[in-house]
Order: sequence, then C-alpha cells, then structure tokens
Amino acid sequence: MMNLFYRWIKSSEFVLAIVLLLVISFFGLLNPTFFSIQNLYDTLKNSIVVGIFACTVMMVMISGGVDMSFMAIAMSAAYITIKALVALNLNAPMPLIFFISAAVGLVLGLLNAYFISRFDIPVFIVTLSTASIYRGLLLGFVGNDYIASTEMPRATIDFSKNYILNLADKDGTTFGLHISVFLMLGIMIFTYVFMKYTTLGRGIFALGGDAVSAERIGFNLNRVRTVLYAYAGVVAGIAGMVYVSNNRTANPFDLHGDELAVIAAVVLGGTSIQGGKGTVVGVLLGVLLTVIINNSLVLIGVPSYWQKATFGSLIIVATVVQVMKDRAKTKPC
Repeated sequence: MMNLFYRWIKSSEFVLAIVLLLVISFFGLLNPTFFSIQNLYDTLKNSIVVGIFACTVMMVMISGGVDMSFMAIAMSAAYITIKALVALNLNAPMPLIFFISAAVGLVLGLLNAYFISRFDIPVFIVTLSTASIYRGLLLGFVGNDYIASTEMPRATIDFSKNYILNLADKDGTTFGLHISVFLMLGIMIFTYVFMKYTTLGRGIFALGGDAVSAERIGFNLNRVRTVLYAYAGVVAGIAGMVYVSNNRTANPFDLHGDELAVIAAVVLGGTSIQGGKGTVVGVLLGVLLTVIINNSLVLIGVPSYWQKATFGSLIIVATVVQVMKDRAKTKPC
C-alpha cells in the first residue's frame, strides 16, 4: 500500500491533481459561486464531449500518432444520422440513434486504419487528410443546411433534457446533473479496462513504445491499428451525437477547429506525444483542468482567440515538461 502511495506521489497525475486544486482555489477566490453545486454540474456537463473525445485521442497518442480527424468523424456521423432520420421521418429511440451514429463512425475509423496500415503513412498526415475529405464529402453530398431544434428527432430533444439529482437555487430554478456525464464515465472506464487488461490494449502501448519490437514479440500491428481506429471511430460517432443532442441542433460546420482543446487535455493529462505512455485518470484530470480554465476565461471576458493561444501554450508547456522528465530519467548518474 505504501509503495502504491509513493508511486502516486511521483506520478504526473499527482502533480496535475495539485495544479487542478490550485486552479480551482484561484478561481474560487475570484468568484465564490465557483464552489457551488450548480457550477460543479455545469463543469461536468461541459466536460462530456471533450472527455469522450479525449479517450480515443489518448489511445492514438499512446500508439505513437496524433489523430486530427476525430472531430470530422464525429460531426459527419452525427449529421448523417440526423439528416437520414429527418428525411425518412423516423421517430427512432435514442439507443438506435446512438448505434447508427457509432456505425457511421466505425466505417470512417476503419478507412483511417486502412490507409495507415496499408500504405504505412504517418497517422498525422492520414487523419489530417481524411478530416478534410470527410468534411468535404459531408458538405458536398449529404448537405450543409442547419437542422433546427424543431426538426430534430424527438428522442434527441428528450435526451438533452434528461437530468438527475435535481436541486433548486434561491430563485426556485431547478438544475441537475446531465445523464450523459455517466456515458462519458462509462466510456472512460471501458477504455481503462481495455488498455490495462486486454492483449490489444497492451499492443497499443507496445506499438507506441517501439513498433519493431512489438512486432517481434508477436503483436499483429495491422490488427492492433484496425481495432484502435475502429474504436476511435465508434466513440467519435457517439461523442458527435451527444454534442448535437445536447445542443438541440445539427450544424455540419460545428466542431471545426476545436481539436486543440482535446489534444491539450490529453497532453496535460500526461500522455506522451511520442507514444507509449498515458492513463485514463490523467486524461480525466486534464479534461477537468482545460474545461475549468476555458469556462473561467469566458467568465472574465477573455476573447476566444486568447483562449486558443492559452491551449496552445499549455500543450507546449506540457510537452516540454515531458521531454525534460524523460531526459532526467535517461541521464547517467
């Protein structure tokens, strides 16, 4: 037990937890309502989509790549699903809607896996290219019109209103914890179990550590990549549907250029941009930190372009810290 405690203290997750507490304390001093239950619920709700995306971005980064297509896959899957349901005038239940969106995401994720495995092209190049392809095909063949809340499937609107643990403020206005918070936590738990306790999960770590060595010890790298990007596509499809449902609109131009916040959360969470290292706990802490910083910057009136500059700076700082730690470990005594 003591050894586990000492390992936790020396881990990047412990350092990040301390930083998170300091940030919370700082913004709490500036605004006492920061510590309210309502703000906690709002923070968790704002973390949902970023947290779901962060799971797959972490996995791809552990494998040694950087995925730039997850937002395009998410919006494509969600918009195609909503567009089809509206065109067919189908009143589908929410589980079926999630399934269709995840299936579209699966197909797009498998296309990424095919190009990466078949032609051995760097992940960043493939996913940056497919992101543009998916968005172009979506706008060119599916549509570019905005679907308002009045046209959205009834199940998605009901899903957006699904809150639990409801409370009331001083004015009598009720607020609660959105049900999709538990969907995010479920995906995080599944990702944790998959990465830690399955052969394919260990294969993803091995792929990011040293692909040649991973293949020599028996991992089928094409199979590992196929499962990895298939899972990334499925989760992106789910995240996209959560996003459009909670916003009660489907706009094919949404989520464009928002990759930086997710990548910042993953890198801040201790996932190595060089591959081979990362944890779901670190990702959760990184997500909470980035969401709290972003929300607080909005509250104090910082323009959006400075918010993007902040996330870019956080990525640089986190990467530099990782490099310095790695050098310190390899430096001879």
